[in-house]
Amino acid sequence: MAVEPELIADAQGGGRQAFDALVTEAMPKMRRAVRAIVGHPEDSEDVIQTVLIKAWQGLPKFEGRSAFSTWLVSIAVRQAIDHLRAQKRWRRESQIAYANLCAGDEELSGELMGVMAAPDFSFEVREHVAYCFVCMGRSLPPDEQAALVLSDVMDMSNREASNVLGISDSVLRHRLAAARQLMESRYEGLCALVNKNGMCHQCAGLGEAARAVGGKASELVDIETLADRMAIIRGLEPDATTNDTLHDVFFRRCKQIEDDERGAITVESDC
Repeated sequence: MAVEPELIADAQGGGRQAFDALVTEAMPKMRRAVRAIVGHPEDSEDVIQTVLIKAWQGLPKFEGRSAFSTWLVSIAVRQAIDHLRAQKRWRRESQIAYANLCAGDEELSGELMGVMAAPDFSFEVREHVAYCFVCMGRSLPPDEQAALVLSDVMDMSNREASNVLGISDSVLRHRLAAARQLMESRYEGLCALVNKNGMCHQCAGLGEAARAVGGKASELVDIETLADRMAIIRGLEPDATTNDTLHDVFFRRCKQIEDDERGAITVESDC
């Protein structure tokens, strides 16, 4: 197989197969970044498709100062930020609103139980920690959310993350500090693994619901700080997709609820 500089030169000359080979290699990293920022499955795919068009159109100007994957992630993260700027920012309590509505709506609750009743369903709490992080992140300013994802999820250095975002190291550090402080405060009282009187004990409750319909569930994990949470998310394998079907339902429903500003944001159920 040709090395990256050869593929880039070929692609810049119009070689579509070379471009596709470069994208295939970079796609897991790009997809992880977009899903960690946007979350919603169809919106994420729309962002990715736009990124591929922009990358193909902009490839003649690519000077090779970074790896192709880094360049592609840069385009993807900025596109994801632009996408979120055009969206309504979610409430911190979006998951509470969804849980409250779900508890009183047979369609919503049946939808979730149908997913969990699948023969091979297994609730993986670490994947749910990652889902919750993205959902909570949708309540942050998009620039700050992106900085947090690149640094604490993608494990980029400050220099790498600032280059991706096109900002200075000092601006990146400011956004990171603000994002971490906001996330710490927003998790407080919402997650049963941080606050024992937290939001519906969601991780424990979902595990119990999965077992009740014959599925499996992993053991709960101890989380005391945002750093603990980030370590769990970073430690997930890139192809950790056991609960994608469940979480895609969550993202779709949360977006609908937040767009319509439905649902009470105080805990009304043990759902």
